[in-house]
Amino acid sequence: MNQLTKITLSGFRSIKHAEVRLGRINILIGANGSGKSNLIDLFRLLNYAATRGLQDAYLVDRGPASAILHFGPRQTGVIRGELEFEKNNGNHYYRFTLADTHPDRLTFTKEEVLFHAKGQSVAGHPVPLISHPSDNSGLCELWSENNPTARFIKKVFLRSRVYQFHDTSISSHFRDYSSPNQSLYLYADGGNLAAILFFLRGQNPEEYAAILRALQTILPWFDDFILEPEGNKGLLLRWRMKGRPEYCFDPGQLSDGSLRIMAIVTLLSLPPERLPNVILIDEPELGLHPAAEHVIAGLIKAASRHCQIIAPTQSASFVDQFTADDIIVVEHENGESSFNRLSPGALEKWLERYTLGQLWNKNIFGGRP
Repeated sequence: MNQLTKITLSGFRSIKHAEVRLGRINILIGANGSGKSNLIDLFRLLNYAATRGLQDAYLVDRGPASAILHFGPRQTGVIRGELEFEKNNGNHYYRFTLADTHPDRLTFTKEEVLFHAKGQSVAGHPVPLISHPSDNSGLCELWSENNPTARFIKKVFLRSRVYQFHDTSISSHFRDYSSPNQSLYLYADGGNLAAILFFLRGQNPEEYAAILRALQTILPWFDDFILEPEGNKGLLLRWRMKGRPEYCFDPGQLSDGSLRIMAIVTLLSLPPERLPNVILIDEPELGLHPAAEHVIAGLIKAASRHCQIIAPTQSASFVDQFTADDIIVVEHENGESSFNRLSPGALEKWLERYTLGQLWNKNIFGGRP
């Protein structure tokens, strides 16, 4: 199965230098401001870079360069990164260097891919994606489709999506109409949730039924969605309550937490062909009753058979739903973030008496303020 196995990164926000080893499930724990969100932000950068959006989208929203380089350009002039992917036929590598350029921008000064075939002692030659400094990634160029490694890596970047679902206000896209045609993938803001559910009900009824079962476990008052296109307006996330089949509720009558739960359950229950390659969910337990964390954790484990999941959390009870080798401890010291995966063997004796969440609260393996 395709898998991102390692990220080596330097000069990016709070990450002076870090090597992060990834598995199918990656639960990030650490104090506020430790750098968990900065690792996730790398995926935003790569996604934007692969679609010509580095300068006009990513840097406008997340930059400028002086805010992205570790302690600014006077201390850090470049960001360097390498991502290693494991496939059945061997390992694929993507390497890049982003340099500080005038006026407060980031420019690709080096970008290449490399393939190391399985069973071969020596890797192939690096294939450059740019021949001179460029504002855009070489992955944007049509010719890069001719290289199997570049084509594979671009697909991963385009199918790696960050989800927060934090904006559930009355004016959020959750509560607005969406077109039935907006069903290719779930948007980061959840604005097409009704369209996704409408598609699944018609094309993937088993997954739709599984979503209803999960929601009814977490929200016992919920019965079903009412998904009917309303002319040119499109679809609205209408729903029905148990015991009141005659009444149609609209999304304005859902709590913020209920909306977020509906989005997370739907995302994690998508059929395999519609799941992103890498799902990054910021604090999936936010707003959940502790009993519901078990359901969400189960959905994460099921989805991880088909994709990778990276999820920062602040909940010790949510951590208890996973095993030690699912946990990455993020520490922040002297302005630098580090990422260390737990070793089940090192915690074996402790886990005979305590849960992972209890050990975290006791500061046995770090990740505390």
